[in-house]
Amino acid sequence: MKRILFWSLLLLIISTFSCRKEDQAPGFDMIYQQEFTIPAGIGVFQVHHFYLKNLATRYEQYLAQHGKTDGDITGVITSQAVLNGIFGDANLNFVDQVSLRVYDEANPSDYIEIAYRQPVPLEPGNSLALIPSLADCKRLMTGSRFSMDVVFWLRNSTGLETDLRLDLQLKATY
Repeated sequence: MKRILFWSLLLLIISTFSCRKEDQAPGFDMIYQQEFTIPAGIGVFQVHHFYLKNLATRYEQYLAQHGKTDGDITGVITSQAVLNGIFGDANLNFVDQVSLRVYDEANPSDYIEIAYRQPVPLEPGNSLALIPSLADCKRLMTGSRFSMDVVFWLRNSTGLETDLRLDLQLKATY
C-alpha cells in the first residue's frame, strides 16, 4: 500500500512540473468561423469536398492588433478545429474520416492539411473535434485571402441535410 501511495505521489509531482506555461511558444490566436451544408443523399463510394473559398485572413489586422510584424511571426499552426451542428440537432455518425486543408485559390493542388480526424468515433453526436496537425501554414495565411477544403469520407449515406459550422483557431507564434 505504501509503495502504491509513493508511486502515485511521485507521478503527480512529475506531471505537475512537466506542463509549464514557459514551454508553450508565445503567440496570438487567429479565429475563423465558416458555415456550410452537407446535402442529403450523398453516398459512401466517393470522397466529398466542401470548398470554402475566398476567405479573409485578416492577417495584417491581427499583426497590428498585437503590435507585431510579419518578420516576428515564426509560424502559424492549428490550435483547435471543431465541426459543430448549427442547430444542435446534427448527428455526425455518418462520417468516417475528415481532413481540413487550406490552400491558395490560385493553386488548389498545393494544400496543407491543418487538421484531421481518422477514424471518427461511431457516435460523435453534434460536435466533432478535429486533431490539429503540426503543419505550419504561414505561407498561405500571410496573404489577404485563403480557401479551405473540408474533405469527408463517409461510412453511411446521409439521410438528412446537415448544417455545420467550422470553428477554427490558428496560433501565430513568435
